[in-house]
Parts: sequence; C-alpha cells; structure tokens
Amino acid sequence: MSTFRIISFDGGGVKGALSTSLLKRLCTDNPTLVDKTALFAGTSSGGLISLGLAAGLNSDEVNNLFSYENAKNVFTPKRINLFHPRFKNRNLKKLMSSIISYDKTALGDLDKYVFIPSFNVKGVSRNHWQGVFFNNLSKKYHCNEKILDVALATSAAPTYFPSHNNYIDGGIITNSPAIASVITVIHKFPEYNLKDFRVLSIGTGSSPKKISENTKNWGILNWTLRPFSTVKLPLVSVLLNDAVPLENLYSKTLLGDNYFRINPELPIDIELDDYKQINFLKNVAYKYDLTKANNFIKNVFLK
Repeated sequence: MSTFRIISFDGGGVKGALSTSLLKRLCTDNPTLVDKTALFAGTSSGGLISLGLAAGLNSDEVNNLFSYENAKNVFTPKRINLFHPRFKNRNLKKLMSSIISYDKTALGDLDKYVFIPSFNVKGVSRNHWQGVFFNNLSKKYHCNEKILDVALATSAAPTYFPSHNNYIDGGIITNSPAIASVITVIHKFPEYNLKDFRVLSIGTGSSPKKISENTKNWGILNWTLRPFSTVKLPLVSVLLNDAVPLENLYSKTLLGDNYFRINPELPIDIELDDYKQINFLKNVAYKYDLTKANNFIKNVFLK
C-alpha cells in the first residue's frame, strides 16, 4: 500500500499567520512537500489554509492570505457582541472569493483531499446537533458543497462570527484534526493501516492561558463574558482550545515516529481577532528552529 501523507493545521484565527509562515519556510526547504501531500486537514483558520492548498494555491499565496492588511479587513469593524457577533463575515467572504472561485468551486472539484471539521447546531443526518467532517474522500456526502460555504462554516467562531447555514466553528469538536482525519481515511479506505500514514501537524502556537480568578461561584454571565480579564470569553476559549494537547497525544500514540508536530511557544496570549499581532507571529515563525521538522519531512514524510 502506498504512503498516505497528511498535513494538518490547527484553528486559531489570526494565529494562522504563524502556521502559514512556517509552511512557507518548510516548502522552501522541501519544494515537493505540498505536491506530495494527499490530504490537507484543517479547522477554522486551518480550514481556510487547507482549502486554499487543495485548490491549488502555493505556500506563498496561502501565506499572503494571512497578511496584516487582510486580517485587519476581516476583523474590523469590531462591534459589542452581547446580542450579535463581534464581526460580520462579509469581508471574509470577499477575501476568500477574491483569491479563488470559492463560491463556485465545490469540494468534489479539488485535486487534493480535504478534511474540514465543523458543527451543525440543528443537525444534518440526525434531528439534533452534531459534528460534521466536510471531506471529499467519497462522492456520497459533501462533494457538492461549495468551498466558500465550508470555509465560512468551519471558521464561524461563536460570538466572533455569525453561524453559516447553522454551522459553527469546527474547534468545538476538534481544533487539531490530524488523528480525526487519519481515522476518517481508514474508514473510507479500509485498505490503509495506521503504518501507511505520514502526518505533519502545524499548530498556531502554544501560549500561556489561564483563569486566575476563583471560578467556584461563577454563573452564566461569568463564564460567558469577562471584559476586564485576561481571558475575556472564558467558555468559548476553553471550548475552542482545550482538547489540542489530548489530540496531539492520541496522534503520537497511534502513529509513533510517523507523526510530527510543530507548535512554537508564544510568550504572550493572542486573541483570535488580534490582527495587530500578525507581524509578530510571522517573525516568530521565521526565527523558529525547523531542523527537526525538516529531518522528519526528508527522512519520514517524503521517503
């Protein structure tokens, strides 16, 4: 059985700039990296990256997607989000459509496989809410979905962006979809075994995040909104980020040396809409030591 290569991208809003900058450096050192990858998995901003790569964008073009100018345009104007989302998704739609025909291209039109988590609050195949993994691994389910709709569905972070067709951010079910994509491929193609996979997981940075206050007596309002705290939206932050270390553990345990994760430590906590940190994130990526990552790519991933 041939090797099945996957690159997975975490969600993280503007912190996707870290992921795309790392990818650009990796592609400079390994020019065939994207071409030889069979499937791109991504949640939220990672989903935008994955869809772009599967649609034929190169690493430079995907990195430009997360420029300071684009991020500022997407994450402004900011509204008080007590009764509606903080941002409209109009500028995000324009950005995605200006780069490629996202509104016309369907998942089934892509030359590469994709795996994009989202969450439907009403339910699709059941009469209750459920996680949904958009993919084009078979013609049966999602191949007619337009990639613009999938992009807006996986990145609809609650309180930040409006839901899209009843879908909200895929980070609700998995913010780091590497092992979920592997299991789904095995389900669709049972001829593959775990030993056939080579997986590179690219994170959006590990940053110090904690709730310093005593949460013993917190109610709905406390868990929902803390405007003067370091974690302003506690429940949303926990839901979108908490499972990543566990997902990484599963991937490493099941795939062993055929799995590698890149996730630089960040000295500060960066909110997903803080576009002013774009250049800082790119600078972190450009300074990060990729020696071990390049060794993995050359000796394992592409071998």
